[in-house]
Amino acid sequence: MSVSAIRRLILTGLLIAIGIALSIANPTFLKLDNLMTMLQEASLTGIVAIGFTLILITAGIDMSIGAVIAITSMICVNFISYTQLPAYIYIPVALAAGCAIGWVNGFFITHFKLPEFIVTLATRGILAGLALIIAVKDEQGFVKNVFIEDPVFLSFGETVGPVYIVTIVFILLAIATQFFMKRTRAGTNIYASGANPTAARLSGINVDRTLIGVYMFSGFCAALSSIFLAARMMTAMPEFGIGNELDVIASVVIGGTPFTGGIGDIWGTIIGTLFIALIKNGILKLGLSPYIQPIVIGGIIIVTVVADVWYKHHAEKKATQAARRKAMESKEVGA
Repeated sequence: MSVSAIRRLILTGLLIAIGIALSIANPTFLKLDNLMTMLQEASLTGIVAIGFTLILITAGIDMSIGAVIAITSMICVNFISYTQLPAYIYIPVALAAGCAIGWVNGFFITHFKLPEFIVTLATRGILAGLALIIAVKDEQGFVKNVFIEDPVFLSFGETVGPVYIVTIVFILLAIATQFFMKRTRAGTNIYASGANPTAARLSGINVDRTLIGVYMFSGFCAALSSIFLAARMMTAMPEFGIGNELDVIASVVIGGTPFTGGIGDIWGTIIGTLFIALIKNGILKLGLSPYIQPIVIGGIIIVTVVADVWYKHHAEKKATQAARRKAMESKEVGA
């Protein structure tokens, strides 16, 4: 059994164990409304995490995902407030804006050979400022809380039966992305670009184009999540999404995609997203302060990264020992 499969089994077992413990501590945990709400929360984070998974597979980082949510939600609110255009026109504009932001990130990273962290962190600051600038304001210049009444837009926050539409979209996007990564040449190129960019270039892969495409997809996923978030809240504020990077990073890393690149998949990210949503929901159900959520999530990230580093060193040590034994056996046979 592969390491990733073992990791998923352990994480799934933890999910079940924590779920049982929470259901005993608070019987309302197993109520359908709570479970569907938890899945909705997981889906909003999970959509962004799908795009971020591809970023980590290429050994990159995208710190602008939260700001993309903020700016694209403000784009939608501006269309709603100042135009009469229908949702099926301005929603694609917001999604295109997310892709464009991803293209800018990828362009500067690949053409100017700048560190991914620096580029996306700068983009985050710029977008956060732009979100405040273009936010709808009242006569005194203060940010106005716009109540969204567009029925088409609000339909993104509705349900199909007991299941929220965002959960359905999350599942479909996850399946499509997993198929793309595992069954297409472009997906193989993404893995190769993260595992060894130099070898990938020598084998004929256009690594720069691959990276730009990955960052565009990350921007698209963040913009898509912003649509569902604004529809759920029936409003949008310029701080939407800012700070969500921690939940997204935790979901992807816990799911088995390391920062070193070349490894990971969407199934692990789904489990990691559900795990984070379960932890956050459990904290609320146990009556604990929500302020400890980032502390717990940050601790989980540290533990996961330490475990990954330890396993990597352990695997390298075993491989070295096996190579030495093989070399000694060869010498004995030759003698």
